[in-house]
Amino acid sequence: MPVDFSFLKANRSAKQSLSISTLREKITFKSLAMLFSGKAAQEGYLAAVDQGAISLSNFLATIILARSASPTELGVYGVGFIALRLARSFQDGITIQPMNVIGAGMDETEFRRYATGTSILQVALALLCSMCVALGGWILTAAGNDVAGPTLFALWFVFLWWQLQEYIRRMMYTRGTVFHAVVNTILANTVRLAIMIWMQSRGSLDGIASLDAIGWGSLAALLPGLWFTRRFWGCPWLSLRQTWQRNWDFGRWVMGGALANWVAVEFYPVLTAGMISFAAAGAYRALQNLVAPIHMLLRAIDTFMTPRAARQYDMGGKPALLRTIRLVYLISGIPILGVLGLAMLFPAQILHVLYGDTYVEFAGGVTLMAVFYALWFAYWPMQTALKAARYSRPIFIANLAAIASMFTAGVWAIQRWGVYGTIGGQALNSLVVGVILWCAWFKIKRDVD
Repeated sequence: MPVDFSFLKANRSAKQSLSISTLREKITFKSLAMLFSGKAAQEGYLAAVDQGAISLSNFLATIILARSASPTELGVYGVGFIALRLARSFQDGITIQPMNVIGAGMDETEFRRYATGTSILQVALALLCSMCVALGGWILTAAGNDVAGPTLFALWFVFLWWQLQEYIRRMMYTRGTVFHAVVNTILANTVRLAIMIWMQSRGSLDGIASLDAIGWGSLAALLPGLWFTRRFWGCPWLSLRQTWQRNWDFGRWVMGGALANWVAVEFYPVLTAGMISFAAAGAYRALQNLVAPIHMLLRAIDTFMTPRAARQYDMGGKPALLRTIRLVYLISGIPILGVLGLAMLFPAQILHVLYGDTYVEFAGGVTLMAVFYALWFAYWPMQTALKAARYSRPIFIANLAAIASMFTAGVWAIQRWGVYGTIGGQALNSLVVGVILWCAWFKIKRDVD
């Protein structure tokens, strides 16, 4: 009678499955250990400090202005700050994100040629943006708009120096000199806050002066920033035509996505200022300031993780990229949910401590703001992964869909509920973007599997 050896095969298969499972667990634990130790982890901690300094400065600047000026002036500052993010959308697509992704894997000689050409493009972009807002502000002022006109004109100074300093700072990230980026950030924001406090003591602090302080801080940090990055400049450089073509081939969808995202998310307070008043936009800014630490974490993910995720993709393909993004969600989700939960539990108390009684009546909007930021976080690390994989078209498409939502449901919500409608519309847009990007994410994962 033949002997049945099937149980041995089954046992061997079980052992192999157990070995594979154990190996995967070891890889996961090794990935976690590497995340918290080594050079990459140290750079990650520095990046968190860097974004923390930016977030804290924005938080303090809003409080200083809100306690010194009217809601209208806070609205002027808030709308100007949003316009600055519009300039960053162009900058991201044309210079910064291409440099982060394309330049991350270059050796120093190749990067010097590429970065010098990109730097020339950046200077031209900063000058062009400055001239556009100065001309636009002059036209609005001449037409009789004595709030939006002077605000737009004043932005020429901020657009010029902030863009150049931000470009230099992001160059440091691309080449791994994160400590220098942190020093640069702290210097810029220390000068900015010192100027605001000095103007507050003189009783001359308003929305435009607060925007000018950003420009002065950026100018003060730009000079040492040029010194820190001096080895990345030189001749011969890649021709401007080649540099533009390389950046545009990758960055056009990033810029399109960033611009669409700006319209879909950031343009809401501008609509509020136009449809209701600058004071309503100021109330929105005061509420948004309560969850300012989330900005720190989201910007840290984009700034620090984009070049590193691009390297992971170049070295290990899509599986390595997927592992990295999973860890990003795991680590960043805990503090983000904690901040949002705290804001939802004590909205009126926090508003009173920060601003007095001026904005306590809007405490009901804090829950909506928390929902908006939770939905924003739900797709943000995934967006970084899509950029790192050079798969940025879904970002553009998702934000186009959100724009359609804004100019229909969003406008109606603002007309119906004012500031609360603004926040609710932003939450709806984040949901639309998240659904589309998650579908793109699952498509990538399905291709890997």
